Amino acid sequence: MRHALLAAASLSLLICAATPASAQRRTPTVFDGAPAAPWISHPEAPAEGFGVFHFRRVFELEAVPARFVVHVSADNRYRLLVNGEQVSSGPQRSDLMHWRYETVDLAPHLKAGPNVLAALVWNWGAERPVAQFSRQTAFLLQGDSPSEAVVNTGSEWKVLRNDGYAPIPVRGPAAGGYYASPPGEAIDGSRHPWGWEEVDFAATGWLAAAAGEGFRASRTQPRASSPLGGAGNWQLVPRSIPPMEEAPVRFASVRRAEGLEPGDAFLRGEGDLVIPARTRAVLLLDHAHLTNAFAVLETSGGAGSSVALVYAEALKDAEGKKGNRNEIEGKTIFGVRDEFRPDGGERRRFQTLWFRTYRYVQLEVETNDEPLRIHDLHGIFHAYPFELLARFASDLPWLEDMWEINWRGARLCAWETYVDTPYYEQLQYVGDTRIQALITFYMSGDDRLVRQAIEHFDLSRIPEGITASRYPSDLGQYIPTFSLVWVAMVHDYWMHRDDPDYVRGFLPGIRGVLAWFEGRIDENGMLGPIPWWPFMDWAEGWPAGVSPGGREGHSTAITLLYVYALERAAELESALGMTEYA
Repeated sequence: MRHALLAAASLSLLICAATPASAQRRTPTVFDGAPAAPWISHPEAPAEGFGVFHFRRVFELEAVPARFVVHVSADNRYRLLVNGEQVSSGPQRSDLMHWRYETVDLAPHLKAGPNVLAALVWNWGAERPVAQFSRQTAFLLQGDSPSEAVVNTGSEWKVLRNDGYAPIPVRGPAAGGYYASPPGEAIDGSRHPWGWEEVDFAATGWLAAAAGEGFRASRTQPRASSPLGGAGNWQLVPRSIPPMEEAPVRFASVRRAEGLEPGDAFLRGEGDLVIPARTRAVLLLDHAHLTNAFAVLETSGGAGSSVALVYAEALKDAEGKKGNRNEIEGKTIFGVRDEFRPDGGERRRFQTLWFRTYRYVQLEVETNDEPLRIHDLHGIFHAYPFELLARFASDLPWLEDMWEINWRGARLCAWETYVDTPYYEQLQYVGDTRIQALITFYMSGDDRLVRQAIEHFDLSRIPEGITASRYPSDLGQYIPTFSLVWVAMVHDYWMHRDDPDYVRGFLPGIRGVLAWFEGRIDENGMLGPIPWWPFMDWAEGWPAGVSPGGREGHSTAITLLYVYALERAAELESALGMTEYA
């Protein structure tokens, strides 16, 4: 971490900084006069187990309104479609005490006559990612005014549990180490309600949704309360960041093939890949560089066949080493796996619930008595919508490649939160995030994701005073040294933004962190034993990343990090008029 911080500081001197964009603050929406909508769920399915659900509501309009605003949320996740077109997905990741909802104007997607709102809602259950808080499966939609409340969630909505989905846990070699991200997915096309999102779909056998508590949006966005230890109702606050960028991306080439001689037209969506009956085919696809994307597979025919996609950052040799990522000879793929079972219908479009991180994807197909036609296989890139405003010039050509590689890496690690690894963990750690936030300031000037991170770490503080090491995280982990890094992160924001009132709101949390360490100063003026995980860096010779004296006391490294945080905090207190604290 120490070397990474120095590298980030050096980078800030090298690059030509972008002009900072002012933060787009968003005040919480208050739905005055609109009837409160209840949360809805499936009336019979287990509330907390794995499940994928389809919700529908058909309604009539005499004419297309100029405005039709709704507020929508779900637990765990949702996609909202209007007349077959996706208009929103979410909710923005947070915790139960700050559960987010999105606000969407549906008017551009409506028509005179019958319309349908369709929501795909899922709960990963026991396989949900560590970063995902959850109370139970539920969906919520409320109109912004009495006229728009005609579509409020309630018993008028119909629901179907899709039994064609099942999780594929990621274990062993597929995980490649500590894995905290979502599971793979198995999708049986013969059990899928094809066309369910269209207005003329016959929802035969669907049940009336079970309605629960009413929707009460918070009039303020609480920041100082801690959600740890309680699983109460969803306390709703509005989304604080823009929708994610989503755009089609395609594979560069087929690197290896077994069982047939493939063309590459299907990779461009310009021709079919036909796998004959009673055939097993394996193709290794190369995207040419790492990406985050939802996998999209479009097929026809092939009843009884199976299609699997295996995703990896790189292939591994017999010793489990990746080596040069471009090389594939003598190497095998291990990774997250999705499985699809086409039902034989025409133009079946499968899309994963969650994005995958990959450079390589292995396509494994086994057909039964009829051939399978694959019309298309591509990804939908998914990331925070950063715009690159900084520029870099050098007489060394290779630095241009480094610039591109590192900007791509920064983008892949930024979503609704920053993440340490887009493949393995998808968790927002303080130590990683401070560096990512500094890069964000200089490269894009968009501070909304930075603010999200600062606020979440403040929310994660336990009664003792320190922050969690990572947040949102439904599994608590505490690295006290990261709390000191959070103090520096607030100072970074103050240095880059003229927003004293915002920064002042974090002073109580900063004081709590410093007081926690102050109580552990020993008779020599050094920090004594540090509980939890006193991590400093993955340096050689430091077991578990703990510097000498980290656990038993008298650690020079940790004591100096504390001094560093004290200096940053003193500067904040003095500048914000709290000289007695400084």
